[in-house]
Amino acid sequence: MAQMRQSPPTDMERSMEKIITVFQRYAGKEGSQASMNFKEFETFMNTELCSFTKNQKDPNLLKKMMNSVDGGVDGKKNQELDFQEFLNLIGGIMVACNDALAKCPEPKKNPVPVVPPTEMETAMETIVRTFQHYAGKKGDKNQMNYSEFEAFMKTELKSFTDNQKDPNIVRKLMESVDGAVDGKQDRELNFQEFMNLIGGIMVACNDALMRHLKKV
Repeated sequence: MAQMRQSPPTDMERSMEKIITVFQRYAGKEGSQASMNFKEFETFMNTELCSFTKNQKDPNLLKKMMNSVDGGVDGKKNQELDFQEFLNLIGGIMVACNDALAKCPEPKKNPVPVVPPTEMETAMETIVRTFQHYAGKKGDKNQMNYSEFEAFMKTELKSFTDNQKDPNIVRKLMESVDGAVDGKQDRELNFQEFMNLIGGIMVACNDALMRHLKKV
């Protein structure tokens, strides 16, 4: 996203870039820069998502989490996560956070954290709250209809939409994920479908970054 930006990044763009940056920070310390092995994933979770891991009682939870997405994209059960598999796992945590926040009474939606959030936690929370800011203005608060999605794309990802030549790109993007999770082609996106789309943009950005790094 940075290479085509002509204006200051939005909070959404900063958050998407931060997730890519954090993945790159932990991946490849012991091998491929394009993937994260278990040791790297464990370090990531215990550092960047420590507020999550410290509340878990299962000592094998991280291994189970990694196994749940390992091979889900590339078909290779190799104890390594590429960026898409990493996003699938992080996205699952964000879906749970979105569901919890949606059920939370309005006065309790902005608690003061006991411990300052990490960069990753801040980025994930920003994406969740951005979805909730646009969703449900004209209907279901857990769904983003076309007009809400269009407003989101043209405001929060303006640097992306401004560089597209296809005037129907926003509609086509929504149609590409509409119904992928709930099976309903209803011109509305739930948070999981929204994340599938945002994740696809992040994967493209990460791939572009990897190609650039190979040339350096």
